Amino acid sequence: MGFHRRHIDNEQVIEMFRAEGIEKVRDWYTKGVDALVTESGLASDISDLLDRKMDDIARWNIAAEMIAYESIKTM
Repeated sequence: MGFHRRHIDNEQVIEMFRAEGIEKVRDWYTKGVDALVTESGLASDISDLLDRKMDDIARWNIAAEMIAYESIKTM
């Protein structure tokens, strides 16, 4: 059995969110991965949210707001 490490960068998160929404971003961070390697900034901030003890719906609502804000800044 292999070890699956996923590299996630900020632009990738924004593009994924724009194209397919927060559900796709959530799956990218949580499904089929053993370790995350994230770019500093948005990608790592979302990764940090995963470690917080909070309601799952609230977590991904916060993540969606963060991504939407960064998305607007990069336009």
